[in-house]
Amino acid sequence: MILIADSGSTKCTWALYEKTKRKVQYFSTIGFNPFFVDAKQIDSHLEQSNLKSFANDITEVHFYGAGCSSDEMNKVIEIGLSNFFQNAKISVAHDLNAACLATFQGKDSICCILGTGSNSCFYDGKNIKQAAPALGFIVGDEASGNYFGKKILNMYFNNNMPDNLKITFEKTYGVSIKDFSENVYQKERPNKYLAGFFRFLAEHKKDAVFQSMIKNGLREFFDLHICCYENYQKCQIHFIGSVAYFLEDEINEIAKEFDCQIGQIIQNPIENLVKYHQQEGV
Repeated sequence: MILIADSGSTKCTWALYEKTKRKVQYFSTIGFNPFFVDAKQIDSHLEQSNLKSFANDITEVHFYGAGCSSDEMNKVIEIGLSNFFQNAKISVAHDLNAACLATFQGKDSICCILGTGSNSCFYDGKNIKQAAPALGFIVGDEASGNYFGKKILNMYFNNNMPDNLKITFEKTYGVSIKDFSENVYQKERPNKYLAGFFRFLAEHKKDAVFQSMIKNGLREFFDLHICCYENYQKCQIHFIGSVAYFLEDEINEIAKEFDCQIGQIIQNPIENLVKYHQQEGV
């Protein structure tokens, strides 16, 4: 059995592939970003998951994850997975690798991630190149879930949210300054907490104030993370992630402003990753 994982900071989707039966089963856990979890926490969460009954039968694990950007960070994931999947060979790679493998169509492309966080790279089928750094949820993550979450909370707490939206927001979340401060400054996974408010934006995105917020955020992302690549207007630009999926119309609109060609917009790359590994004979 082979296990393939696509992990953001919020959620991890697992595909269990049985080569002999050509059968795929899907599972979900919390996201394992090594900047926010350690090896013990990974092992502990997996112990409570539906993957436990297959742990000893899995021979290979291919993990693609947010935050897996260095040998040091990858080691955190590798140790956590090795402790749980003790009979498996473990490979760990960045979630940008997953985005590239899931969207590549034989031509040079720019791959973007808009999920809990955001990122981009250039991919020619062999090499991944990054021209702009991913600065994380405090300084960067433009047009991501946590980026928009911060914008929404700022608007709400500063009484700049239109009354109709404010009433609905309060009924939905009932968030206070105290709740906000504890979750952002004292508890674990503040980026996940902030990204949780993106759902409200997605549900009310047709409102003029949110349309402006969305488009300005996307313009910032295009300017910083797409225009930094040479010949960006000649490459297909692919997007991965739930934020990209729910903002597809707005992405296509802003792309026209930048004279960009949009390729695929995929919520979750896991099915394409399974196909890739099947073709590779893994």
